[in-house]
Amino acid sequence: MGYTEDLIKEVYAVYPDSPEMHRLARDGNAFLGRYLDDSCGGGIPLDTVLLALNLEELQVKARLAKRKINLYRKWYEQDPRKN
Repeated sequence: MGYTEDLIKEVYAVYPDSPEMHRLARDGNAFLGRYLDDSCGGGIPLDTVLLALNLEELQVKARLAKRKINLYRKWYEQDPRKN
């Protein structure tokens, strides 16, 4: 069983430069979860916060970080190993 079209589109949108993640998503490969989990990171690095020129710059980075976490959660709901 593969992933939903919605999840696959989100992988392409959040990780546009990752052909390996695109392939795993298209193939319904459970290893996609490992990539998604590893890429969530630990938030925004302190140096990025300290060197930001304005709040908007930080909000863009925070929205992307949140989108990555939400994508991992979406993947978890579709984890093919659960069936």
